[in-house]
Amino acid sequence: MQRFAADLRAAAAELGLVPRLLAERPEEWRLGRLTVVVDRRRGSAQIRFARTAVARARCDAAEVMRAWRRVLARLERESLDAAAFAAALAKAYAGLASGRAGAPVALLALVPAVGAAAGRRRYSRAQFVWDLGRLRSERGLVLPAGRIAVDVATGTPGRALWIEDETGTGQYYRTLRLVAAP
Repeated sequence: MQRFAADLRAAAAELGLVPRLLAERPEEWRLGRLTVVVDRRRGSAQIRFARTAVARARCDAAEVMRAWRRVLARLERESLDAAAFAAALAKAYAGLASGRAGAPVALLALVPAVGAAAGRRRYSRAQFVWDLGRLRSERGLVLPAGRIAVDVATGTPGRALWIEDETGTGQYYRTLRLVAAP
């Protein structure tokens, strides 16, 4: 376990990744679009996307990278294409906003509503953030129903979602609104 950092760098390099140490306590590494939080005392690692735990692995670089690949493959495989996500988001928003255009809707309420609108039995917070990022990169944040505006969370992050870009930079947001496009 002492060699974990060196082994992680070597295993990640095989995939063309350069791990970046984000924090020493708890030990956290950025690996592409995902992060890994290491608990050496317990001998475990937690794989996260958008600050949400999506998998666990033993504190072994090869195991961590196998879990990392599985998570990334699952997020990509289960992703709604931009058009389907936009339609599900607009439908879910309309239902939760009760017809009030531009009304703020809690992101945490929107996640299962989008999943239901897309016909998904399970739709995670991580998948929602992944799909929102995909929408942003493929089509921007303007839908036929309006422009997506997210409102920064204040107070406790437990009632908000961390939304990040490809580099991991982001912040917590609490509500989403669809506002008339200019």
